[in-house]
Amino acid sequence: MNGLHRGSPLLDEQVAAGLRGDFVRGQEIADELERTTPNCHRAGFNRAWYEMRKGKLLKGLELLDCGRWERAFGDQPLATNKPIYRNENLQGKHVLIRSEGGYGDEIINVRFAADFHQRGAKVSVACDNSLKSVFARVPGVSAVVGHRAAADVYHDFWVPGMSAARVLEYEYKNLTGEAYLNVDPLYRAKWSEFFAKSYDSQKRPRIGLRFYGNPQFEHEQHRRFPKEGLIQTLQGRPWINLQKEETDLRIESWEDTLAVIEQLDLVITSCTSVAHVSAALGKETWVLTPILPYYIWALPGDTSPWYKSVRLFRQEQFGDWTSAFKAVEKALQEKGLV
Repeated sequence: MNGLHRGSPLLDEQVAAGLRGDFVRGQEIADELERTTPNCHRAGFNRAWYEMRKGKLLKGLELLDCGRWERAFGDQPLATNKPIYRNENLQGKHVLIRSEGGYGDEIINVRFAADFHQRGAKVSVACDNSLKSVFARVPGVSAVVGHRAAADVYHDFWVPGMSAARVLEYEYKNLTGEAYLNVDPLYRAKWSEFFAKSYDSQKRPRIGLRFYGNPQFEHEQHRRFPKEGLIQTLQGRPWINLQKEETDLRIESWEDTLAVIEQLDLVITSCTSVAHVSAALGKETWVLTPILPYYIWALPGDTSPWYKSVRLFRQEQFGDWTSAFKAVEKALQEKGLV
């Protein structure tokens, strides 16, 4: 790596500018670092977000790959002598997508299995064990294994999960936003029966709430919001707790989570893996994002090309979710839900 490192004053200033919503200053620093330290992986990784915000998805994805040199995705390279896919002919070939990052990242990027399948490949996906059965039903997926077995799966080419959109040369216009996850029929029957017995079938809407994600995530404190503020927006309406650690529902697997979400009318959540599962199911999903949101939500606006079913409610001031809660309340009133 050439130049800067984590803790560099300019990089720290850039992060601070982003956290307070000063994207003009953040962009200025990104431009300065591009001129002065063009080969710095950390600076490139940070600049990715600003390129995506400007509508340049592919450029942003190329820079996002710099994060791999900084161990931003938390995974070791795949132990293989086969090449990463670079637009070769895939007719009759085998492609292995090696998922990376957290649950949300794995869910975001498994959609691209369909692209490789459409190019003629048989597609295997290596993912967290808890997601194997869910990903087995994703269009284009032929086989699924856990991460530890990834290197043993036969493949002609492989793709790091966080690079899938880049190697496919995606721009925002190429994202359809269509649903790509579906519910297992056995779990659908289980939770359909549960809700029919436990909830008045005529008592709608069923609104699911999720307040925080993995506490081990580096920036969890920024995307987490006080649940009391969101609950108050419902003005006494009943709601269903999707917080696995707190709910009375016996949600024991991702299959349970998908099937429960299918029974709901609306999911309101922080930027967590549940947000991506809900959106990938095609469920109407409202996501409250911190002022400096994840790269998926970098493009300004209250909608996202990544998911047709998502509506974004953006924090306007660091540490203060009041405006986002008010926007949610207004949206609920417009839909006649409170």
